[in-house]
Amino acid sequence: MKITKTEKIWLIAVIVFYVAYNLPFVPAYGSAKGTIIHGLITLIPLWIAVYIGMFKTFKIHPLRKIKEKGDEGNA
Repeated sequence: MKITKTEKIWLIAVIVFYVAYNLPFVPAYGSAKGTIIHGLITLIPLWIAVYIGMFKTFKIHPLRKIKEKGDEGNA
């Protein structure tokens, strides 16, 4: 399976925001205002990137429907 351009951009965006969110000592310990700003700049875009990326990826590669064991004989 080849990785598409959309998936590459999605992967890069998620990695960048994840690393930015997990930088040590950012925000400063005990800084409430810094924590809010850090969350707005990193955590919210990380969530947005993940969910938009999943939506676009699932449009390109739809999930297969799995048949249940009891449904084989029913029409």
